[in-house]
Amino acid sequence: MASQGYRDWIRAGRPYTLIRPARAVQRTLLRHGITVWDFPDEDHQKAEPPEDHTPYSATGFPGQNQRWNARGLDIMPRSDSKAHRKENADIARQMIRDRDAGVPGAMWIKYINWTDEDGVCRQERWTSRSNQFQRTTRSSTDSGHVHVSGRSDADNDARADGYDPLARMRGMTGDDMANTWTFIDQPPADQWRISQNAGAPFLNGQARDTVLAIAAARSADASAGVQQLIAAAAADEARDQATIAAIQALTAIIQAGGGTVDTAPILAEIRAVREETHAEVTRLQDEINALKAQNESLAAALAAANKD
Repeated sequence: MASQGYRDWIRAGRPYTLIRPARAVQRTLLRHGITVWDFPDEDHQKAEPPEDHTPYSATGFPGQNQRWNARGLDIMPRSDSKAHRKENADIARQMIRDRDAGVPGAMWIKYINWTDEDGVCRQERWTSRSNQFQRTTRSSTDSGHVHVSGRSDADNDARADGYDPLARMRGMTGDDMANTWTFIDQPPADQWRISQNAGAPFLNGQARDTVLAIAAARSADASAGVQQLIAAAAADEARDQATIAAIQALTAIIQAGGGTVDTAPILAEIRAVREETHAEVTRLQDEINALKAQNESLAAALAAANKD
């Protein structure tokens, strides 16, 4: 039977806000191309007691969780390959080390469920009221990914805004982190929702901010790429014009000496390549314009949703 919190949530119109540090870590890992779920599926919504994926969790620590704030992330392996399972486990290990060491960006974490390369699933908890760095370990059945739950007193904690566990485990800091970020080209529809629930509303809750940020980044990356191609095309055009002029000059010299040469096939080939290049740049410009229009529509939808 679903909890009273679930029934209250439905009556309230399903409000949902992912707390700031969870949203920051999600956005950072998405930039690395890693899927990070937050919005609860129906099983989570109707669980008793409801836990931290829901915005009515009854398992708050050190105090009661504020409604309607959610504080759970599921960091997924890129695939079921051995290398990606290890990467997923290593992300958990880095976050555990950082939480143990008191790294500011990890201090919002209440507990982590994670699975090692041998399939052993554990939960690491920092729920001592007398020592915030004391960690306890116990077994877990929440396997196959890294689940992170946040503390009840960390809803607006800004310290995770620049926290990047993947870059940290690679030994990178500062500018090195930014240089390793790669934006996903086209996430699947369910990742756009950032939701475990296939029926969840599009851009549900604070996931809208994440989607908008990714869309803007994709647009910026694509724009930069098109500009580079346009510059390259301009350089090609200058080279082609110089080549044509050189061929025509050589032809004039040969003909002045009484010789003959058929330059038509050479010039035709150069002009054909030029036309192909121009057509490709035009196509790419059309694509980037369509992407910008899509992002503007997304921004308008977000603004309208935020007014509701």
